[in-house]
Amino acid sequence: MTDNDAAATAVSRLQSRIPASLYEVAWQYSLFDWYDATQSDAIDWDLAPEHLAYLTPRAKSGLFGQDDSLVTVFVDLSDPTSPALRDDADGGPVTLGTYTEAKRFRVGHAYPQSKTSNMTDYSITTHKGADAHHIAGLRDDAWGTNNIQDRFTSWAQSEFAEAVRSEADDEDAAILKGLAALGNDDDAMDSLADAFLDLVESEDEEIDALITVAVLFPGADDYKYPGEIGVLNDVMRAKKADRLESISVEEASGEGTGYVTGESNTVTGGSPGLFGMYGKKQREHFSNLDTKGTSAWRSRPLEFDTAAAVSVARSLFADFYRGLGESRRLYVLPYLAARQDEVDRGAFEWFYERVYKRVQEADTGSDGDFDETLDELFTDTKRKRANSPTSNDDSDATSLFGETTNDAWDQIRFAVVHQVTGNPDRVFFDTLDGVSPVLELDDAHSDVVGSSVFTGDGIFHDNPIPSSSPLLGLGQNRTRYILYGGYFRRTTEPTRSSRQANSTPGAGSLDDSRMSRVRNLLTDTRIDTDELLEQYLHQLVQDQNERFGNDDGYVAFPKRSVVEQYAQLRALSSIGALDTINTRSFTATQMTDQYTDRSDRLDSFIETHEALDSDPKVAVFTLGGFIGRISAYQSYKNVSSTLIRRYPIDYLTKQTVKEVTKEVLQMNNSYAEADDERSYRTNSRYTDRLTDTMLAADPADWHLSEAELQWIYSLGIAYGLSDQSMYTEEDSTQTELESTA
Repeated sequence: MTDNDAAATAVSRLQSRIPASLYEVAWQYSLFDWYDATQSDAIDWDLAPEHLAYLTPRAKSGLFGQDDSLVTVFVDLSDPTSPALRDDADGGPVTLGTYTEAKRFRVGHAYPQSKTSNMTDYSITTHKGADAHHIAGLRDDAWGTNNIQDRFTSWAQSEFAEAVRSEADDEDAAILKGLAALGNDDDAMDSLADAFLDLVESEDEEIDALITVAVLFPGADDYKYPGEIGVLNDVMRAKKADRLESISVEEASGEGTGYVTGESNTVTGGSPGLFGMYGKKQREHFSNLDTKGTSAWRSRPLEFDTAAAVSVARSLFADFYRGLGESRRLYVLPYLAARQDEVDRGAFEWFYERVYKRVQEADTGSDGDFDETLDELFTDTKRKRANSPTSNDDSDATSLFGETTNDAWDQIRFAVVHQVTGNPDRVFFDTLDGVSPVLELDDAHSDVVGSSVFTGDGIFHDNPIPSSSPLLGLGQNRTRYILYGGYFRRTTEPTRSSRQANSTPGAGSLDDSRMSRVRNLLTDTRIDTDELLEQYLHQLVQDQNERFGNDDGYVAFPKRSVVEQYAQLRALSSIGALDTINTRSFTATQMTDQYTDRSDRLDSFIETHEALDSDPKVAVFTLGGFIGRISAYQSYKNVSSTLIRRYPIDYLTKQTVKEVTKEVLQMNNSYAEADDERSYRTNSRYTDRLTDTMLAADPADWHLSEAELQWIYSLGIAYGLSDQSMYTEEDSTQTELESTA
């Protein structure tokens, strides 16, 4: 089959609708796998895609190149009416050779997932690791399966072989009839066993090999292996279809509409699903309500070819995941989000080469290029969707999906699955479009760190230093950082003492702060703002406690962490990712980056932030800013017991806020009296506003959660520590000391 024919065949088998589930993605991958196989030098015959979907060419890849790893029985059907084993003069009836990667398709092996020791393979080619006595077929108990003799008895004479033979043409039927006839010939089977034992030193010799059959047809010079013989593949397909009907349910078939194809046909509900979602040991949110009887197929009706593709998808997906530690896997599965009539041969080939193959061949090891490959694809996707200038290597994509290359990239989606392996495996979340929301968040975050707060005379311009943080730098690609969970892991802690706990939150559990927010983002579930603020505070409290224990001369406050959280909150708010039913939004309107003085800058900051839209919030923020300014002065004067140490983040509550405000005002006055360079009007932008807002209502009546109050307080401190440019006061000679490590 030519490349053009193969691509056209694959396209013809695409679905007529845009993939709406992982099942459709698995079907696409079965087609890419078949197309990939046709490009291999290992296939020089027409291997039908419906047959390849059932084969497992790499199930026993560990045998590639191993000595004595392939047992081949040669059957002479040059005269179909007189089937015979190959003569000794021509090489004998059986050989013991080497199984190579080049033969992986030719042998036509279909290996059952989770195969038990006595289970026979679906294909006539089977695997067995046993002594030579067993391989020769001389063991007579129930465990003596998978040997050179039962290829002609239990396999060739099975009900599945009989069913296929009854519907096959005369030529194909003769093949099955000849194999079965040899199984009934005791003399032939005895001579076959003897011939095999002649190849080994003793009957006790251990053999680990594939056992297969090669056939010589009328008028042919060479023997053909099962993968090259359509009727043998048909029997394999029938055996696998039966298994799909009973692997985890009984008689799980009926007439219905295929979930993937949308066509009326015989469907099965016996597929274990993707990632073992419906396996016998799998715990899922929705269990099988009916696991036996003819109505089981109603739960997830798949046509048998589709079910077969789904059953082998696990091995195909194995090249598309990144290990995240603690048995966690993140699968990133690019696919074509297009209908069959929207994809032509060139489009299919372009996607296969440009996207699918690049990810499949990327090395997922610790020193591999899997991450870099994803970064490149995400960057390309982002740029092309934004109609940016295209790269030269995509010039041929112009005619593939429409008028522009950007149309091609717009048809690409990345399904994402987070799985925690174990017993049983567990799928934490899955989505068909896991990259678009990540790209949107990355864009929003870039907008925030490029806004006026971080530029010009903005309060956080180069303070902290952007290069010290992956969340503050400009021009950074944070897509993979978000997708892998680092974006949220950097800013949150699930409990206030989790770093000192004996174990981290369970992988894939609901309190796993590494991925729970990624799950929210990718599944379009809003993030609980109160819970997020609580985990922000857990992070800040731990950071601050660690700094209290370090006598390194730096201000004992995690300003960089606060600013990172601030940027993250604004980004999440701007894309509507936060559930703010109990809190205000953290969006900010556009503000200038040019100010007349520091008072003007403070006024602008408060007025443009929706989270500071009430007197209580302004009071708490201003108090934090005031403490930040005095602490910066204290550090300048080498005062060890700064206000930040006296009133850490978790000290402030509705009950303590009056006490703290009173003592801070008194200390400011004391410094004004003791320092000739200061006056009572020093920090008046804070004191005037603080007095007005703090007296507006009793703190006991404030509608603020403790988490909201303490986080706004910490933001205020970060603001105050950074409030040192546009010097208009006597503290203009101060240089803030803060760690950027």
